[in-house]
Amino acid sequence: MRKYALCAATLCTAMITSAIAAEFTAVDLAKEEGKFAAYSVKSGMRAAFLEFFAAQSWLLRPEPVDAQAWIRGRPDPPIVLDWRSQLTILSASGDLGFSTGPSIYRSEADPKAPAAHGEFFSVWQKQLNGEWKVFIDHGISHGARSTPDALPTTPLIALDLAALKAGSSAFDAERDFVERSSKMGSAAAYIASVTNHTVLLREGILPISGQGRVAEHVNLKDGKWAWSPKMQGTSHAGDFAYVVGRYDGTTRNGETANGQYVRVWVRDASNDAQARWTIAGDIMTPQPPPKP
Repeated sequence: MRKYALCAATLCTAMITSAIAAEFTAVDLAKEEGKFAAYSVKSGMRAAFLEFFAAQSWLLRPEPVDAQAWIRGRPDPPIVLDWRSQLTILSASGDLGFSTGPSIYRSEADPKAPAAHGEFFSVWQKQLNGEWKVFIDHGISHGARSTPDALPTTPLIALDLAALKAGSSAFDAERDFVERSSKMGSAAAYIASVTNHTVLLREGILPISGQGRVAEHVNLKDGKWAWSPKMQGTSHAGDFAYVVGRYDGTTRNGETANGQYVRVWVRDASNDAQARWTIAGDIMTPQPPPKP
Protein backbone atom coordinates (compact mmCIF):
# COMPACT_ATOMS: atom_id res chain seq x y z
CA MET A 1 0.00 0.00 0.00
CA ARG A 2 1.16 3.51 -0.74
CA LYS A 3 1.73 4.94 2.73
CA TYR A 4 4.68 7.19 2.13
CA ALA A 5 2.81 10.53 2.24
CA LEU A 6 2.53 14.38 2.51
CA CYS A 7 4.01 17.74 1.34
CA ALA A 8 4.77 21.50 0.97
CA ALA A 9 7.47 23.97 1.86
CA THR A 10 6.10 24.95 5.26
CA LEU A 11 3.06 24.11 7.35
CA CYS A 12 1.19 27.13 6.09
CA THR A 13 0.08 28.18 2.60
CA ALA A 14 2.04 27.29 -0.53
CA MET A 15 1.21 28.43 -4.04
CA ILE A 16 2.82 27.00 -7.16
CA THR A 17 3.76 29.62 -9.75
CA SER A 18 5.27 27.57 -12.56
CA ALA A 19 4.36 28.43 -16.15
CA ILE A 20 1.23 27.04 -17.76
CA ALA A 21 1.93 23.81 -19.65
CA ALA A 22 -1.12 23.11 -21.80
CA GLU A 23 0.58 20.17 -23.50
CA PHE A 24 0.51 18.14 -20.28
CA THR A 25 -2.86 16.52 -19.58
CA ALA A 26 -4.55 14.39 -16.94
CA VAL A 27 -3.83 11.37 -19.14
CA ASP A 28 -0.14 12.28 -19.05
CA LEU A 29 -0.34 12.44 -15.26
CA ALA A 30 -1.61 8.85 -15.25
CA LYS A 31 1.35 7.92 -17.45
CA GLU A 32 3.74 9.50 -14.93
CA GLU A 33 2.05 7.47 -12.20
CA GLY A 34 2.56 4.39 -14.36
CA LYS A 35 6.28 5.12 -14.71
CA PHE A 36 6.51 5.51 -10.94
CA ALA A 37 4.79 2.14 -10.38
CA ALA A 38 6.96 0.37 -12.96
CA TYR A 39 10.09 1.75 -11.28
CA SER A 40 8.81 0.43 -7.95
CA VAL A 41 8.26 -3.08 -9.32
CA LYS A 42 11.67 -3.14 -11.03
CA SER A 43 13.90 -1.36 -8.52
CA GLY A 44 12.04 -1.50 -5.21
CA MET A 45 9.85 0.89 -3.25
CA ARG A 46 12.64 2.85 -1.62
CA ALA A 47 14.45 3.67 -4.85
CA ALA A 48 11.19 4.56 -6.60
CA PHE A 49 9.95 6.86 -3.88
CA LEU A 50 13.29 8.66 -3.64
CA GLU A 51 13.29 9.14 -7.42
CA PHE A 52 9.69 10.29 -7.86
CA PHE A 53 9.12 12.35 -4.71
CA ALA A 54 9.76 16.10 -4.82
CA ALA A 55 12.73 17.42 -2.86
CA GLN A 56 10.23 19.08 -0.51
CA SER A 57 7.46 16.59 0.09
CA TRP A 58 5.76 15.02 3.06
CA LEU A 59 4.53 11.75 4.54
CA LEU A 60 1.80 11.12 7.09
CA ARG A 61 3.36 8.82 9.69
CA PRO A 62 0.73 9.69 10.92
CA GLU A 63 1.96 13.24 11.66
CA PRO A 64 3.48 15.14 8.69
CA VAL A 65 7.16 14.31 8.19
CA ASP A 66 9.73 15.17 5.54
CA ALA A 67 9.25 12.41 2.96
CA GLN A 68 12.76 12.29 1.53
CA ALA A 69 14.38 12.23 4.98
CA TRP A 70 11.95 9.61 6.28
CA ILE A 71 12.50 7.29 3.31
CA ARG A 72 16.30 7.68 3.34
CA GLY A 73 16.39 6.71 7.00
CA ARG A 74 14.78 3.31 6.37
CA PRO A 75 15.64 0.15 4.42
CA ASP A 76 13.73 -0.97 1.36
CA PRO A 77 10.52 -2.75 2.49
CA PRO A 78 10.59 -6.49 1.61
CA ILE A 79 7.56 -6.26 -0.68
CA VAL A 80 6.81 -5.76 -4.36
CA LEU A 81 4.42 -2.84 -4.76
CA ASP A 82 2.46 -2.01 -7.91
CA TRP A 83 -0.46 0.34 -8.58
CA ARG A 84 -2.53 2.00 -11.31
CA SER A 85 -4.31 5.34 -11.65
CA GLN A 86 -8.08 5.12 -11.77
CA LEU A 87 -8.81 8.85 -11.51
CA THR A 88 -6.55 11.77 -12.42
CA ILE A 89 -7.38 15.48 -12.31
CA LEU A 90 -5.14 18.28 -13.60
CA SER A 91 -5.32 22.01 -12.90
CA ALA A 92 -5.87 24.27 -15.92
CA SER A 93 -2.54 25.92 -15.08
CA GLY A 94 -0.71 22.60 -15.35
CA ASP A 95 1.08 22.86 -12.01
CA LEU A 96 -0.85 20.61 -9.60
CA GLY A 97 -2.68 17.32 -10.13
CA PHE A 98 -4.44 14.55 -8.25
CA SER A 99 -4.14 10.81 -8.81
CA THR A 100 -5.77 7.87 -7.04
CA GLY A 101 -6.38 4.21 -7.72
CA PRO A 102 -5.78 0.62 -6.62
CA SER A 103 -2.51 -0.83 -5.34
CA ILE A 104 -1.31 -4.38 -4.79
CA TYR A 105 1.65 -5.62 -2.79
CA ARG A 106 3.26 -9.01 -2.41
CA SER A 107 5.79 -10.35 0.05
CA GLU A 108 9.31 -10.92 -1.29
CA ALA A 109 10.08 -13.24 1.63
CA ASP A 110 7.07 -15.45 0.90
CA PRO A 111 6.06 -15.18 -2.78
CA LYS A 112 3.28 -17.74 -2.23
CA ALA A 113 1.56 -15.58 0.38
CA PRO A 114 -1.71 -13.94 -0.79
CA ALA A 115 -1.35 -10.47 -2.24
CA ALA A 116 -2.66 -7.54 -0.22
CA HIS A 117 -4.67 -4.67 -1.69
CA GLY A 118 -5.11 -0.98 -1.06
CA GLU A 119 -5.65 2.43 -2.64
CA PHE A 120 -3.20 5.27 -3.12
CA PHE A 121 -3.86 9.00 -2.88
CA SER A 122 -1.35 11.46 -4.29
CA VAL A 123 -0.96 15.10 -5.25
CA TRP A 124 1.61 15.77 -7.97
CA GLN A 125 3.46 19.03 -8.52
CA LYS A 126 5.28 20.40 -11.55
CA GLN A 127 8.84 21.35 -10.56
CA LEU A 128 10.75 24.44 -11.67
CA ASN A 129 12.76 22.28 -14.10
CA GLY A 130 9.53 21.04 -15.73
CA GLU A 131 9.55 17.58 -14.17
CA TRP A 132 6.51 16.19 -12.36
CA LYS A 133 7.09 14.85 -8.86
CA VAL A 134 4.89 13.49 -6.09
CA PHE A 135 4.02 16.27 -3.67
CA ILE A 136 1.61 14.44 -1.33
CA ASP A 137 1.21 10.69 -1.20
CA HIS A 138 -0.65 8.41 1.15
CA GLY A 139 -2.81 5.31 1.06
CA ILE A 140 -5.02 2.75 2.75
CA SER A 141 -5.19 -1.04 2.87
CA HIS A 142 -8.39 -3.09 2.59
CA GLY A 143 -9.71 -6.56 1.82
CA ALA A 144 -8.76 -8.53 -1.27
CA ARG A 145 -10.37 -7.77 -4.62
CA SER A 146 -12.41 -10.25 -6.65
CA THR A 147 -9.17 -10.84 -8.57
CA PRO A 148 -6.84 -11.28 -5.57
CA ASP A 149 -3.58 -11.58 -7.52
CA ALA A 150 -4.01 -8.71 -9.96
CA LEU A 151 -4.86 -5.04 -10.14
CA PRO A 152 -8.42 -4.24 -11.29
CA THR A 153 -8.73 -3.02 -14.87
CA THR A 154 -11.30 -0.27 -14.41
CA PRO A 155 -10.93 2.36 -17.19
CA LEU A 156 -9.09 5.57 -16.30
CA ILE A 157 -11.12 8.72 -15.64
CA ALA A 158 -8.90 11.67 -16.63
CA LEU A 159 -10.26 15.16 -15.98
CA ASP A 160 -8.59 18.34 -17.26
CA LEU A 161 -10.07 21.31 -15.40
CA ALA A 162 -11.39 24.11 -17.60
CA ALA A 163 -9.97 27.57 -17.01
CA LEU A 164 -11.92 29.85 -14.68
CA LYS A 165 -12.88 33.43 -15.47
CA ALA A 166 -10.43 36.10 -14.38
CA GLY A 167 -11.11 37.46 -10.93
CA SER A 168 -12.57 34.23 -9.53
CA SER A 169 -12.81 34.11 -5.75
CA ALA A 170 -9.93 32.80 -3.69
CA PHE A 171 -9.95 29.38 -2.07
CA ASP A 172 -12.33 29.29 0.89
CA ALA A 173 -14.00 25.89 0.51
CA GLU A 174 -12.21 24.26 3.44
CA ARG A 175 -13.22 27.09 5.78
CA ASP A 176 -16.85 26.74 4.68
CA PHE A 177 -16.64 22.95 5.04
CA VAL A 178 -15.28 23.24 8.59
CA GLU A 179 -18.00 25.73 9.55
CA ARG A 180 -20.79 23.65 8.00
CA SER A 181 -19.44 20.54 9.73
CA SER A 182 -19.44 22.33 13.07
CA LYS A 183 -22.98 23.65 12.69
CA MET A 184 -24.74 20.85 10.77
CA GLY A 185 -22.48 17.81 11.11
CA SER A 186 -19.82 16.33 8.87
CA ALA A 187 -22.34 14.28 6.89
CA ALA A 188 -24.12 17.47 5.76
CA ALA A 189 -20.78 19.10 4.95
CA TYR A 190 -19.75 16.18 2.74
CA ILE A 191 -23.09 15.82 0.97
CA ALA A 192 -23.00 19.51 0.02
CA SER A 193 -19.49 19.20 -1.42
CA VAL A 194 -19.25 16.01 -3.46
CA THR A 195 -19.78 14.97 -7.08
CA ASN A 196 -19.98 11.63 -8.87
CA HIS A 197 -16.18 11.70 -9.20
CA THR A 198 -15.48 12.23 -5.48
CA VAL A 199 -13.44 9.47 -3.81
CA LEU A 200 -13.16 9.01 -0.03
CA LEU A 201 -10.50 6.65 1.34
CA ARG A 202 -10.92 5.07 4.78
CA GLU A 203 -8.63 2.42 6.25
CA GLY A 204 -9.94 -1.13 5.98
CA ILE A 205 -12.72 -0.59 3.42
CA LEU A 206 -12.96 -0.24 -0.35
CA PRO A 207 -13.00 3.29 -1.82
CA ILE A 208 -16.22 5.25 -1.38
CA SER A 209 -16.99 7.04 -4.63
CA GLY A 210 -19.87 8.95 -6.17
CA GLN A 211 -22.58 11.06 -4.56
CA GLY A 212 -24.84 8.16 -3.60
CA ARG A 213 -22.19 6.02 -1.94
CA VAL A 214 -20.59 8.99 -0.19
CA ALA A 215 -23.96 10.08 1.23
CA GLU A 216 -24.70 6.53 2.40
CA HIS A 217 -21.29 6.20 4.07
CA VAL A 218 -21.21 9.53 5.88
CA ASN A 219 -24.79 9.12 7.09
CA LEU A 220 -24.32 5.58 8.40
CA LYS A 221 -20.67 5.12 9.30
CA ASP A 222 -18.75 8.38 9.60
CA GLY A 223 -18.44 10.01 12.99
CA LYS A 224 -18.77 13.57 14.21
CA TRP A 225 -15.55 15.37 13.36
CA ALA A 226 -13.95 18.70 14.11
CA TRP A 227 -11.47 19.67 11.38
CA SER A 228 -8.30 21.71 11.97
CA PRO A 229 -6.50 22.65 8.73
CA LYS A 230 -2.72 22.99 9.16
CA MET A 231 -1.38 23.37 5.64
CA GLN A 232 -2.95 24.27 2.32
CA GLY A 233 -2.08 25.49 -1.13
CA THR A 234 -3.68 26.27 -4.48
CA SER A 235 -2.82 25.99 -8.14
CA HIS A 236 -1.79 29.04 -10.11
CA ALA A 237 -5.16 28.90 -11.91
CA GLY A 238 -7.06 28.92 -8.61
CA ASP A 239 -8.97 25.76 -9.57
CA PHE A 240 -7.18 23.11 -7.49
CA ALA A 241 -6.39 23.14 -3.77
CA TYR A 242 -5.02 20.72 -1.21
CA VAL A 243 -5.48 20.80 2.56
CA VAL A 244 -3.67 18.85 5.25
CA GLY A 245 -4.90 18.91 8.81
CA ARG A 246 -6.07 17.10 11.92
CA TYR A 247 -9.47 15.74 12.81
CA ASP A 248 -10.86 15.04 16.28
CA GLY A 249 -14.22 13.65 17.30
CA THR A 250 -16.22 10.53 17.99
CA THR A 251 -17.15 7.54 15.87
CA ARG A 252 -20.71 6.32 15.32
CA ASN A 253 -20.04 3.91 18.18
CA GLY A 254 -19.25 6.81 20.49
CA GLU A 255 -15.52 6.11 20.64
CA THR A 256 -13.05 8.99 20.67
CA ALA A 257 -11.04 9.18 17.46
CA ASN A 258 -8.45 11.51 15.98
CA GLY A 259 -5.88 11.59 13.24
CA GLN A 260 -4.68 13.38 10.12
CA TYR A 261 -6.45 14.05 6.83
CA VAL A 262 -5.64 15.22 3.33
CA ARG A 263 -8.37 16.74 1.17
CA VAL A 264 -8.25 17.84 -2.49
CA TRP A 265 -10.69 20.47 -3.76
CA VAL A 266 -11.32 21.39 -7.41
CA ARG A 267 -13.34 23.91 -9.45
CA ASP A 268 -14.19 23.09 -13.06
CA ALA A 269 -15.78 25.82 -15.18
CA SER A 270 -16.86 23.31 -17.84
CA ASN A 271 -19.03 21.27 -15.45
CA ASP A 272 -20.43 23.92 -13.16
CA ALA A 273 -21.75 27.28 -14.31
CA GLN A 274 -20.70 28.89 -11.05
CA ALA A 275 -17.53 26.79 -10.76
CA ARG A 276 -18.16 25.93 -7.12
CA TRP A 277 -15.52 24.11 -5.09
CA THR A 278 -16.12 20.36 -4.76
CA ILE A 279 -14.16 17.57 -3.10
CA ALA A 280 -12.14 15.49 -5.56
CA GLY A 281 -10.97 13.18 -2.81
CA ASP A 282 -9.98 12.90 0.81
CA ILE A 283 -8.22 10.40 3.04
CA MET A 284 -8.36 10.05 6.83
CA THR A 285 -5.49 8.49 8.78
CA PRO A 286 -6.33 7.42 12.34
CA GLN A 287 -3.86 8.20 15.09
CA PRO A 288 -2.63 4.85 16.50
CA PRO A 289 -3.29 4.19 20.18
CA PRO A 290 -0.42 5.04 22.53
CA LYS A 291 2.05 2.28 23.22
CA PRO A 292 1.65 0.65 26.64
